[in-house]
Amino acid sequence: MVVFECVGCGAALTVPLSQVDRPDHEGFDWANSTDFTPPLLADGTYAAQGDFLVAPGDVRGLSWFGDNYEGNCCGVDGSAGPNLACACGRPVAVRVDDCSRWQVVHFAPGAVRPVGSPDPVRPWEDFAWDGASSIDGDLWWHRRVSIAAGVAAARVLVAANGARVTVPDGPLATVFRRTFDEWQPSTGRSRSLALAGPGVAEEADLLLVPRHPQTGEAWPGGAVAVSAELWRLLARDVRPVLPRTGGQWSEVLRDAPLPPRPRDIAPDHSAIRRTLSRRRA
Repeated sequence: MVVFECVGCGAALTVPLSQVDRPDHEGFDWANSTDFTPPLLADGTYAAQGDFLVAPGDVRGLSWFGDNYEGNCCGVDGSAGPNLACACGRPVAVRVDDCSRWQVVHFAPGAVRPVGSPDPVRPWEDFAWDGASSIDGDLWWHRRVSIAAGVAAARVLVAANGARVTVPDGPLATVFRRTFDEWQPSTGRSRSLALAGPGVAEEADLLLVPRHPQTGEAWPGGAVAVSAELWRLLARDVRPVLPRTGGQWSEVLRDAPLPPRPRDIAPDHSAIRRTLSRRRA
C-alpha cells in the first residue's frame, strides 16, 4: 500500500491506499440537483493516470484553500482549480462533492508523490469472474454500468473505422445492438464484435476485453478494453441480485418470491457523445 505525501513538506496526506482501475463514470453527472452520489472510489483505494484520485474520506491534513468554491447549492464542483491545501500552504488537490457529482479528491500532477510499497499485481485468475453478486444498497450500479457501456460503445465505433459493427445474439446484442444500429451506417462493409478474456476466447474482427481491476491494463490481444464490471456482465450474463430485505419473519422467508434483477443495461448516450468528442479532439 502507498501513502500520498506533499512534495513540498513531506506531510502524509492520505491513509494507506491500494490501486484500482480508473472508473469510466468519472466526470459524468448522476442525475439532477436532488441526487447525491457516493464517492467515485471505494474507501482505501486510489486510481492513477496523470493525476491521482482518492475518496474524500481517505485524505488527511488538508484544509480549504483560497476562494475556489464554485459549485451549485450543495457543494463544490472543482471548476475553479485547487481548493484544498497542505498544512504547509501548498495547494495540492481539488475536491468535488456537489450534488449530482461523484465525490472525489483529485491530487494535482506533481503536487504529491506515492510513498511505500505498492501492492503486488494480482493475476487475472485471482479475481471473481463467475457467479452472481449482491448489490444491496448500491443504488448507482445501473447508472455506473450504463456509462461504462456508453464509453465502450463509442470506443467500438472508433475501432470499426466507419464499418458497420455486427454482434451475435446474447448479452452482447442485448446491450449494444440497438445502439450500434442508431449510431452507424445500415449498409456497407461490416466488422464483427465478440468477447475475449478470462475463460473466453471468441473470434471476431474486433474483440471486447476486460481491463485489469487493479492496474487498468487491457487483457492481451484486445482491440477495445472495457471495465471489468461491464465485461463480466457481458461474458457471463450475470446481473447482480437485488436482495429482498426486511418485512418478513425468517420462518417464512422460504415463501418469499425470488429477488428481482436490475433492468437491462443500455449504453448511456451522453457517454457515447463525450467519448467520441474526446477521440476526435
